[in-house]
Amino acid sequence: MPLDKYKLWFRLLFVIVTVAICLLAFAKPSSDIPSLGYDKLNHFIAFATLALLFDYSFPNRTVTLFMTLLSFGIFIELIQGLIPSRDTSHCDIVADLVGITSYLLLQPLRAKIHG
Repeated sequence: MPLDKYKLWFRLLFVIVTVAICLLAFAKPSSDIPSLGYDKLNHFIAFATLALLFDYSFPNRTVTLFMTLLSFGIFIELIQGLIPSRDTSHCDIVADLVGITSYLLLQPLRAKIHG
């Protein structure tokens, strides 16, 4: 894979994006928080992005990618259920799952482009 030399940078970016998602997920809901206008689209984009960064950071670990990111999505929802101003949403987990799965379905195309 030609991008192997950038693995460390992808890992750093993966951590930064993960922390940013946690900050957004655990913050008090506000209109000041960046959004794409539809919460499920936010989840879809966030988890498709995490899947791409995870894949570039840890190539050829599809099952690990899937299980780690799905667990992270469930973890976020469980923690949100404990925060007074937030709610747990099963639909958010589904949107996370669709984002992860969409990336995995398109991953062969990405692999073909980048080798």
